[in-house]
Amino acid sequence: MLKKQKIIIIVFVALFVVLTILYFAVIAPLTKDDGEETTEPVETDVGESRTPQNYWLIFPQVEREDIKSIEVHNKYGTYKFYRNKEDKFVIEGFENLAYDQEQFSQLVVSTGFTISQVKVTENPTEEQLKEYGFYDDPAYYILTTKSGTVHKVIIGYKIIAGGGYYAMYEGRKTIYVLEKSLEKVVLAPVVDMVAPLVTAGIKSNEYFNIDNFKIYHHDKLFFAAQNLTSEELKERETTALVASKVTHPGDYTPSNIYDEVRLGLVNYVGDAVVALGLTEENLKEYGLSDPPYTITYNYKDDSYKLIASEPVDGYYYVGTYLFNTIVKVPEEDFKFLSWSLLKWIDNSAFQRSITFVASIKVETPQFTETFRLTHLDKSSNPNLIVKGDLCGVIDGSDEVYNFRQFYKSLLTVQIEGEAPLTDEEKAELIANDKRCILKFTVTTLGGNVTEYGFYRYSTRRCLLTVNGVGQFYVVIDVPRKIAGSAQKVIKGETIDPQEKY
Repeated sequence: MLKKQKIIIIVFVALFVVLTILYFAVIAPLTKDDGEETTEPVETDVGESRTPQNYWLIFPQVEREDIKSIEVHNKYGTYKFYRNKEDKFVIEGFENLAYDQEQFSQLVVSTGFTISQVKVTENPTEEQLKEYGFYDDPAYYILTTKSGTVHKVIIGYKIIAGGGYYAMYEGRKTIYVLEKSLEKVVLAPVVDMVAPLVTAGIKSNEYFNIDNFKIYHHDKLFFAAQNLTSEELKERETTALVASKVTHPGDYTPSNIYDEVRLGLVNYVGDAVVALGLTEENLKEYGLSDPPYTITYNYKDDSYKLIASEPVDGYYYVGTYLFNTIVKVPEEDFKFLSWSLLKWIDNSAFQRSITFVASIKVETPQFTETFRLTHLDKSSNPNLIVKGDLCGVIDGSDEVYNFRQFYKSLLTVQIEGEAPLTDEEKAELIANDKRCILKFTVTTLGGNVTEYGFYRYSTRRCLLTVNGVGQFYVVIDVPRKIAGSAQKVIKGETIDPQEKY
């Protein structure tokens, strides 16, 4: 019996020791009051919230699909993106302007997800507001939701460490710190988000439909060209290099460079947009108040207009009326603006297929003759009869062949360069009949009439005029050869293509 009692006592002692250890090791620390305050949940201002990482959200996150508009004001100006009737975001006042979608997505994130790791202060003093940059027209943005909720956040100075910006929510006296990433969108000029398009809306395989192309130097027309009509195209089908004609400074054929320029203008993109709006202020800043260069053209039913500055540090500044912007363009891409007229004109001054010629009038100081052409057969081997006031009827194969040699001499008129004459000197020269070596006038079956004149101004050169307008010169041998060949036709003499005059 005694032994059994000892065992029970030992068990109770062991249990007491275990319970004592458990009390001091576990329970006592949990109930101990050491005088320290317990941690309470952090209070938030109305409209604020906390993220799972315990960061501040200045206002609840707004997703892209819930945004109605975002207005931004910074040192570069004010702009606004809004959702249009097609449910697409556009820039107010520049609705047809393309913009960088990635940049806009960053704007949505920066303005709709306002996360702040810290609150700098609450109820700031006037001195603190100045210190943190909330005076003197600070930057801000206004985000409006589809439901009509408006959030306005004001941006202050960059924090000393450079990792963010001080910010305040309008109507709330609390200063936060927002992430540095907002400087790339909210604090940047809107032009950084705009695609630097100069032209658009034309398919590259339809560049040849660009028509009524003109270049002005200041307000003076420098070069103009237009597409040939179907009738004109037939007249030049065997000789024309391009399906266009120059209309200024005269009726010439454009060089192949004209097509290259038209192709280059299709959907052209520059380096950067430097200004939105062709305002007087912007035009003055980029040398466009009195634009040195103006380009106009049509494409189907649309009209296009570009203005360009003089090149500055390797760039042109190009104002585009399509997008109402000024774009920085590499000088190399628009070098055609500085080209001389000669580069735009094909050297072959006369390009007509004889098949579509009705008559040729030749005038020299020695004679005047009109050759009237009758085309009996328009197959691949057409027959030709020529009647002249002096030469009579030309219908034999040898005589017709000889006449064709004369016609070939017209096709040899080659422009050599621009005549070094002033407008006054040209006018005086053209008015002097004694200086005219030759004129020939071609009338087509379609009724088009073109007169070519050759006026000697030096021992080796003649001013070439087309319908009375002169710009280029040819060597004097050219009109002499044409006149000599015409005279041989009149006299019935054989033309030697190699003969010099």
